[in-house]
Amino acid sequence: MKAVLTAALFAVSLCGAATQALAQSMGPPGEPRIQSCFLLYDLSGGEIGRTPSEACSRRVSPGASFDIPHALAGLDGGIVRATERVGADGASGSDQDLDSALQFSAPWYFQRIAQRLGAQREREYMVRFNYGNADTSSGATDFWDGGSLKVSPDEQMLFLRRFFRDELSVDRQHIADVRSALRQPPGVVVGSFGAAPFGPSPPRDDVSVAAKSASTVMDGREGVRWLVGQVKRGTRQYVFVSCVTGPRNLPQNAAVSLAERELRRANVF
Repeated sequence: MKAVLTAALFAVSLCGAATQALAQSMGPPGEPRIQSCFLLYDLSGGEIGRTPSEACSRRVSPGASFDIPHALAGLDGGIVRATERVGADGASGSDQDLDSALQFSAPWYFQRIAQRLGAQREREYMVRFNYGNADTSSGATDFWDGGSLKVSPDEQMLFLRRFFRDELSVDRQHIADVRSALRQPPGVVVGSFGAAPFGPSPPRDDVSVAAKSASTVMDGREGVRWLVGQVKRGTRQYVFVSCVTGPRNLPQNAAVSLAERELRRANVF
């Protein structure tokens, strides 16, 4: 592996062919312009440089990427248990446990956590995790999905570094349970867009991915796409944050495409 990967943190702007492809999704003039940020961090090293980008420091809606700290809060607060299967108010076939709720971003599962924790405890957990602006004021069931909660890619990275290093002030078993639920099948990443190719091709036994995608709309007009997580390659561990914002109809897998390209460029895949 190249020497630059001994310790890496860098951000890049979406450009070239990828920008042209995304630009095709833009609507009339005046719609939000496409912005992107990609961050990569080697847990065994440190920062060696970054490409400045306003998108990396801009706070936007986390959407379902908030499921990671939300699941930790639910487990720590005794609202859910990792292996417990619960149903959505008796709806047929809707039972979920932590693994399936994280994989498929089951909204009601996390709404139930929010309702049972309450706004004050939710805020206390976000302050404890140092997660974004910790603002729950827009409503107990959707403040993270286009609502008042905002987080920047830089802040997501700081949270994820602590999460994957077991440095958050919650039981380590809860952290392990959430990390296990984020594990992706070989060669793909799963989200609201279905399954998208992701990782070495063909898949390698020494590479694994734990990740969470998100797709939401902010302020009723701006699309926000996330993919956040970790890549393990042998004994090396890389944490990444991919975020793309733009018009409401931005491709669902825009952040996945950005992460896939940049991880290959960095020889992580």
